[in-house]
Amino acid sequence: MEKEILFSHLEEHREEIFAWGKLFFQTAELGFQEYSTAAQITALLDQWQIPYEKNIAMTGIRATLGREGYHIAFVSDMDALPRQSGIGNVHSCGHSIQTVLALSLLKVLKETKLAEETGCRISFFFTPAEEFIDFAFRDKLIAQGKLRYRSGKQNMIAQGCFDDVDCVLSAHANGEQDTLFDIQSTLTGFLAKKAVFLGKSAHSGAAPHLGRNALHGAILCQNAFAFLKEHFPPEAGLRLHPVLTEQSGTVNIIPDRVVLETYLRANDTDTLMKAAAEADNCVRHCAAALGLECEIETAPGYLPLRQSSALNAIVRENILLHCKKEDLLENVVSGASGDIGDLSFLLPTIQMGFSGIEGQFHHDAFAIRDQENCYLRTAKVLLGVCFDLMTEPKLRLYPEKFSEKKAQWQKIMAQTPISSPIE
Repeated sequence: MEKEILFSHLEEHREEIFAWGKLFFQTAELGFQEYSTAAQITALLDQWQIPYEKNIAMTGIRATLGREGYHIAFVSDMDALPRQSGIGNVHSCGHSIQTVLALSLLKVLKETKLAEETGCRISFFFTPAEEFIDFAFRDKLIAQGKLRYRSGKQNMIAQGCFDDVDCVLSAHANGEQDTLFDIQSTLTGFLAKKAVFLGKSAHSGAAPHLGRNALHGAILCQNAFAFLKEHFPPEAGLRLHPVLTEQSGTVNIIPDRVVLETYLRANDTDTLMKAAAEADNCVRHCAAALGLECEIETAPGYLPLRQSSALNAIVRENILLHCKKEDLLENVVSGASGDIGDLSFLLPTIQMGFSGIEGQFHHDAFAIRDQENCYLRTAKVLLGVCFDLMTEPKLRLYPEKFSEKKAQWQKIMAQTPISSPIE
């Protein structure tokens, strides 16, 4: 079998794929609530007689072709974002495109039986809740024991869905207008920190000396955070921008409770963990310096995306089958984050980027401009990568120290200090 056979099968479904694109773009649902999206996916899988598991991490789906051998995972997101108007939702991050890409690959690989003929497996993960939003709803599900974490992939990791996977492929829309694809891009990791400063209220005019001003502790800590940034080199990508979110009292009462919140972002896991520990020290010592008490809450976010260079080399070769070198961007540095980073911590992982959208990400005006590139050309690249991995054993990447890394990931998610990173 040649790659062109896969491409010809894809072209036969051109109009069908474009119709899926419209359908899923219009079916915009928030994380862990993608019920209509999941139903539309499983209806197609039933029609194609492809076995699957559903209701993984609430709404997630896993469909597998092949029964044994080298195991590729293709990961796509399903969730959308609330409209800025507050009425309804919109696919303003392009996740509907990922869903269509996954279905297109599934359809072609099912028809050509490539996985079965090469003795490989490929599992398609339709994952919920990549957007890190809607905390009250998600935390309620966690309190009810229905979830462990706020993101879909993190719950799937915890449930062991990726324990037998060898490598991970994914794709995400980018905002480029002048090129077609990007590879080897970065995503930052982040943690959410909440520091509560607790003092003693008093009349601000008559007896301020009898109080302990919690706001002073928060302001002192803001300055300490600003100085903390100088502990890390620019390439570490440390971003720390605290905001005051709560304050007790009125203008004539010394505030006895103030809340300071921030995301900690960094380009690598070691920096993220080191900065988190130093930020906690800033909170504790600033509070102690002014005779205040403090409480610190840390919510796990996502880990930095560390892409596999070897897998990206295969992606690069397949991209250049469909475009000129100048249409490819490499080594893009991004300040955004995604739970694909957690998978990259555990497994050889890539997330290629593709253009073809217009409007800003996370904005109601987001739209799909170039269906050809979003759906067909990108799907051809990914089919080519699957073909190479399935037919050429020497190209295959395998996990290293998966059990140890997963144990370390669980400690990170629990915010337990880690003595030494696994390289």
